[in-house]
Amino acid sequence: MTDAAAPTSPMPGSTPPPRGLWNRLKAHILHPELNPEQVAWSFALGLSIAWNPLLGLHTGMVFLFCVIFRRLHRPLMIMAMLINNPWTMVPIATASTWVGNLVRGRFSSTNLASVQWHEIGWRSFLTWDGFEAMTTMLRPILKSYLIGGFICTVLALPIGYFFMLWLAKRLRRIHWPHLHHASCPPHDIPPGG
Repeated sequence: MTDAAAPTSPMPGSTPPPRGLWNRLKAHILHPELNPEQVAWSFALGLSIAWNPLLGLHTGMVFLFCVIFRRLHRPLMIMAMLINNPWTMVPIATASTWVGNLVRGRFSSTNLASVQWHEIGWRSFLTWDGFEAMTTMLRPILKSYLIGGFICTVLALPIGYFFMLWLAKRLRRIHWPHLHHASCPPHDIPPGG
């Protein structure tokens, strides 16, 4: 049984959780126990996994990295991996195939007329015959997709790292005094700067 007179407001001195998506993301990036390099590595690994062409393994890979790299920011790594979602999967796969075709020197020679997209469904993944039929149809783009996907995976690591390192340092420089009342300086900002 709850006491009707119990206060429902937060305790004095505690800060309420941030409201809005951007403010919550800033709170993750400005995590007080992690330095900007750890935040940047967390984002870079998640972004790299998002570009991985092996569909269905993204979540398992993130959880494996969360176990292996315990000092990284796990929620940020998961959020970065979720860049690859049902809405962005087709643009990511298209970009991967485009990069693969570019590397293979056959940018304009890909013929997708033989692919019957309406026949690819959940049965294509559940039965061996359906899977073979799907791979036969997708054979014109499968090599390009895999090669381009792995290239994009490798490129996403440094791009994600340096972007998030820049963003984390910038946000710490701007917001750290407001969030922590200048009681402790952030790891990478010299005093007075």
